[in-house]
Amino acid sequence: MVGVQMKLKTQFDFDSAHRLVGYKGKCHQLHGHLWTVIIEIEGPKCDLDKVGILWDFTKTKELKNLLDHKTLLKACSENDKLIDVLQATCGVDSVYVMDENPTAENLVWEILNWCKSDAKHLLGKPNLNFKIRVYESPKSYAEGEL
Repeated sequence: MVGVQMKLKTQFDFDSAHRLVGYKGKCHQLHGHLWTVIIEIEGPKCDLDKVGILWDFTKTKELKNLLDHKTLLKACSENDKLIDVLQATCGVDSVYVMDENPTAENLVWEILNWCKSDAKHLLGKPNLNFKIRVYESPKSYAEGEL
């Protein structure tokens, strides 16, 4: 018999700038968005902690703080000077550097990995499944599950 599955959903917005290296069009230029992230979590009831929590919604605030009011950039030689200037003038934490271009699709992957790693290593809950939706604009989003 399959145990009871719990489903949670949380959402947050964050503001950030980004640019897409190698893109032929306006998104090659540094520009900003108000992003919306929707996180759905599913896991077995047996993973509830002693308080009765499957996933602490304060984790969402930690994730938002990583991305909010940051410049999201791909780690590459084309961005090296920009990263240096931003960190020198705005602070080391003003830039969030990613292995890939900061597209909605790659942000989904970045957030999925952050959530899954946090659930497994910090919370000891490797059975949690995550579905992430990242809106780059009110009508355009990317989505992924892990």
